[in-house]
Amino acid sequence: MGDNRDAWAENQSGLSQFFREQPEVVRALDEADNMSLNGADLACKSALYKERGLLREAAELFRLAWRKCYPGDYVREFESQLDFIAKELAGCPGRVVDIASGRGMLVERLLCGLNTKVTATDVSESVLEDHLGCRFPGQVKSGQLKLTACDAKALPFPDGSIAAVTTCLGLQNIPGPERVIRELRRVCSGKLYALCEFFPEDDRENQEAAKALGLEGAYSQDRLAELMEGCGWRVSCHEGARIKLPPTPVGVVAPGAEFDALPVVETETRFVTFICD
Repeated sequence: MGDNRDAWAENQSGLSQFFREQPEVVRALDEADNMSLNGADLACKSALYKERGLLREAAELFRLAWRKCYPGDYVREFESQLDFIAKELAGCPGRVVDIASGRGMLVERLLCGLNTKVTATDVSESVLEDHLGCRFPGQVKSGQLKLTACDAKALPFPDGSIAAVTTCLGLQNIPGPERVIRELRRVCSGKLYALCEFFPEDDRENQEAAKALGLEGAYSQDRLAELMEGCGWRVSCHEGARIKLPPTPVGVVAPGAEFDALPVVETETRFVTFICD
């Protein structure tokens, strides 16, 4: 069995304690205009809104935080890949299953661009409810969107039962992704669209930082492609342009708040969608 620990809920619990112990930070976040805050502080304010049960507002604030944390060309390249996947799957005759959906940025595109049903999955039930359930209640009620908390290394679907599978950066956030890749091969009768982000092969500092996080090889296009082919997939690529990417900012109003652990130093990055059958 895989690790069913809800890291999202654990992280929120830690932030809840931080808010209790730092009332001056809470007050400063409440009083600040959102556009005056940097991305890390906005993400912290999003967590504060979630703590208060303002789930829709928290989700919207996180989207703003994400856009403020990354350069404009990074955001455009990422969204271009989302649009590519949605276009590829338009009119898909069966249910599309998204793996490691997290905050649901790809799922949102699929819901808007497809005349079909989508199942969003994540090991964390809380992140699915907080970022998708609260924003798409009508789609959940109608059955167009289904939320399924499960371990991606042991998916609750029969062999060959899924018409198409997607994942948005999911393979790069699951330590030891080989078991996940084999599970996707087992359940998928059609194509897998896996959106990934890669650093240069010779970017030793960031590749080592990924390894220290338990994600060895996750940001290497060559290694991940080789792993997928070894699990029985035939792989082609839809590649974006290379983009300069500095580390994401740290909090000013909420000192020490971080948005993303990678990259640790400025690098070039590229979004690539693996198209696998």
